[in-house]
Amino acid sequence: MSELTSGNLFGFLLTDTSRLFRQTFEKMTAENGVGLTPGEIRALGYVIRFSGARQTVLAEQMGVEPMTLSAYLDRLEARGLIARRMDPGDRRAKLIEPTEEAARVMLELDPVFERLYGQVTQGLTKEQMEVLAAGLRTIRANLTTDPRVMAPFSLLPTGAEHRDAVRAT
Repeated sequence: MSELTSGNLFGFLLTDTSRLFRQTFEKMTAENGVGLTPGEIRALGYVIRFSGARQTVLAEQMGVEPMTLSAYLDRLEARGLIARRMDPGDRRAKLIEPTEEAARVMLELDPVFERLYGQVTQGLTKEQMEVLAAGLRTIRANLTTDPRVMAPFSLLPTGAEHRDAVRAT
């Protein structure tokens, strides 16, 4: 039996690292200067990643209760960071989309994300990070076939969106 699977050490390492990463993320984003809580930032990230998804889908992807997500979305909507629109296929359901203001806020948060990345990758070479990322993508692929989860994404605007958002700041 491999050292990494004996006694489920691999599962412990993965779970504990995830927990510590989330704690560090929450600590670094708690004083972000944009007035968003770590939960709101996380919800906004999911809205950007899964733009146009139903609230129930977002809650499932985040691993939170729909009511928890609804509270985050209410505050994000009040700040003009998301828009809810009726799902044409089901008038009871709401589709959630980020606004242009969301892109500006993510650009403001980018230095926080860069500090977080710097801290958690300290001591790792570029090659080690590439291998680690490839391994995590493979593990994720082994655990889901959901194309939305597997699709590449960016939380920051790119191209013309990026230039416009930078100009607006």
